[in-house]
Amino acid sequence: MRSSSAGSQGTSEALTSVEGAILVWLAIGVGIAAGVFIVARSTIQIASVAYRVIEKEMDARTATRQATLLSLAIVAALIVTSVVAGYAILVMFATLLEGSGVINGS
Repeated sequence: MRSSSAGSQGTSEALTSVEGAILVWLAIGVGIAAGVFIVARSTIQIASVAYRVIEKEMDARTATRQATLLSLAIVAALIVTSVVAGYAILVMFATLLEGSGVINGS
């Protein structure tokens, strides 16, 4: 009777570990998707600023300021997205190398 309850505790801990891993990968995916969204949205807004300048709805100084801020948002989003994706790649490779025994030497 005790061995079965100990076995269920072991599976409960394994499920908690798996659930934690799923949540981490979900957070990584959300971070990457958010970065891609910000880049796409900022690019569309830059095109909108250019259109308004062509149509003489906005002066060049305001357009330059807005385009600069949007470009900085794109660069920041690309940096954050690359850091998140790089972390995910490193975790994946570390997991593969540990599983094959290259890192631990077993």
